[in-house]
Amino acid sequence: MSDKRVPADYQDMDISKVQAFDKKVKENFMPAIVSTAKQVIEDYGVLEGVCVDVGCGTAVFAIELCRRSKLKIYAVEKEKAIYEVARMNIENEGLADRIIPALGDAHDLPFENEFADLIISRGSYHCWKDKVLVFQEIYRILKMGGTGFVGGGFGRYITKEELDRMTALRDRSLKDDAKAYSSPNEMEEIIDKAGISNFRIIYDRSDLWAELKK
Repeated sequence: MSDKRVPADYQDMDISKVQAFDKKVKENFMPAIVSTAKQVIEDYGVLEGVCVDVGCGTAVFAIELCRRSKLKIYAVEKEKAIYEVARMNIENEGLADRIIPALGDAHDLPFENEFADLIISRGSYHCWKDKVLVFQEIYRILKMGGTGFVGGGFGRYITKEELDRMTALRDRSLKDDAKAYSSPNEMEEIIDKAGISNFRIIYDRSDLWAELKK
């Protein structure tokens, strides 16, 4: 069990490898997906309007969030093979009319200014080469009165056993990159450098998030 990992070399994946990755995410991290989606809906109450999921992966979180709301969600993914599996997942769930997959880079989001009511980025933060720029892009496309929720974690509705299991698996899978999710001071410095003043850092037993307001 100790050598169990979820693949994290996203750029090297073809469709078959992404499908295997998707299967492992669903087998191992669904409690966190459900927990975080529930938390976002309860805390922010954004049930309608436009949402952007930055670094959506195979759209597992976007699908869960869509089920719990009436949001129109743009699921942004940089890697072509991952994007294709996300598109297939969305179609298989019958949600193609409400979740729009978008092939794009978090460093140059393909949306106009003040586009989204809610912006989510769960678990892609460690991948960003220029974190300051990505935060600036997220803030650029956030509407006045909107909320951004950026970082990673498992949500507050998981058991201690689930938390321990998923944390250990995440840390084995991401290796040194996992440290990004236990460095709240670094995240705060990055957001300050991005020129964003209306934010708060949420750091607890299972999560590190930046809540952005505009």
